[in-house]
Amino acid sequence: MVLDSKQKNMQTKLFLILILFAGGIGFLFPQETARERIERRQSTVQQQVAGTNIRMEQRNRLQDESIENAKWSRIIYRYLDLTKEANAPLYYPVTPAEGKISLFTMLFNLLQEEIIPAYEYLDGREEFTEEYRVNFQELLDRFGIYYETADGKIVVNDADIPGNEVEGYFVKEAYYFDTGNSAFRIRPIAICPVLQRRDDYGATTRYPLFWILYDEISPYARRMPVMGSSLNNSMSDSVDDFFRMRKYDGEIYKAQNPRNLAISQYTSSPEEMKAEQERIERELIDFGKNLWKQETPTAPYPRETNRRGNRRSSISNPDTSGAAQTMRDRRY
Repeated sequence: MVLDSKQKNMQTKLFLILILFAGGIGFLFPQETARERIERRQSTVQQQVAGTNIRMEQRNRLQDESIENAKWSRIIYRYLDLTKEANAPLYYPVTPAEGKISLFTMLFNLLQEEIIPAYEYLDGREEFTEEYRVNFQELLDRFGIYYETADGKIVVNDADIPGNEVEGYFVKEAYYFDTGNSAFRIRPIAICPVLQRRDDYGATTRYPLFWILYDEISPYARRMPVMGSSLNNSMSDSVDDFFRMRKYDGEIYKAQNPRNLAISQYTSSPEEMKAEQERIERELIDFGKNLWKQETPTAPYPRETNRRGNRRSSISNPDTSGAAQTMRDRRY
């Protein structure tokens, strides 16, 4: 019994020593608090977002370099009429409803929160510099958009956003041959919402509001679902898919040229303008087709037959395998 008592005492002492030792370690290495865990997670998220932004900037810079270094490129300007069925996904809902908003409402909110910059619409050119950056309050005053001021911040109610009047967009596109990847690409460069107002006599006037670089809105456009069409009500696509996959229907109003003229400036009639639009459109389509067009295989030379009935190729017969045209042989 004495031995059992001594053993119990030893076990108790060992247990107390372990507790003290564990407490010492806890004192030296305190546990992470809930606030610290939250801050750590927020820091991780911020780093991930920063990393994503860096990757996007690098990708956009590479794309810009691809356009600048392309052996063939062309800048095209289109007008998207939102009354057309193909472009309707950008127009509705006119007023935010059930968590869904239109493209213009998204752009308007981003500008209101000063998340992205917008640039003045200049007649005949675009200047994406700080000098031509749009002042949001001046924009509201210029177009008579009602707003309130709370704690020094401009507030516009959803009902006062003129989404119903924005019935079109100008889109600046780049068509180019990506030499590095040997691919023909089409990329949206910038968009400009066009507000249309009717006077007392029923005449309509277009007011281009501002230019926004597409790369500025693409992160938000990727998270904005859009309905495919009246036949497909699935919201699986995004606004970014809509633009990058060119699901819109837009007529060309300008192709970049040395004199920087719109088509309407060097044509004299609606018929002539329509013919010019179709000509430019056909050139773009033909270039994309001809880029990957294979050479037509030539007819093989007739083969000679020897006395034994075996067929043998003529010595002068060239290779007629019909191989695809090489990059070196292509013209741009």
